[in-house]
Amino acid sequence: MIAYDIVESFDKYAVLPTSFDIHEYDMMEKFCLILSDHKKQDLLLQSIRGEGAFRQFRDNVVRLGIVGQWYDYRDHCYKQIAIKFCKSKSIDYTE
Repeated sequence: MIAYDIVESFDKYAVLPTSFDIHEYDMMEKFCLILSDHKKQDLLLQSIRGEGAFRQFRDNVVRLGIVGQWYDYRDHCYKQIAIKFCKSKSIDYTE
């Protein structure tokens, strides 16, 4: 079925980017830098340094009440990654 088609026609499929290609850490850092509140910015930048960065960042965006802002930013970044991927593979997409 689908597995056979993939094996037999591998060239018509595109390999999706992996988590190593996406760099969510960079998204978190860039999000910190766009915040206009420098206290929040500093706290979040500190939270992404060292061990447990993802957990600390998540806990702090919740505590600061900006979790929705973070998810909107992250979703926008993922959308841009998807668009770039589609363009690079000549895949039609709808926004």
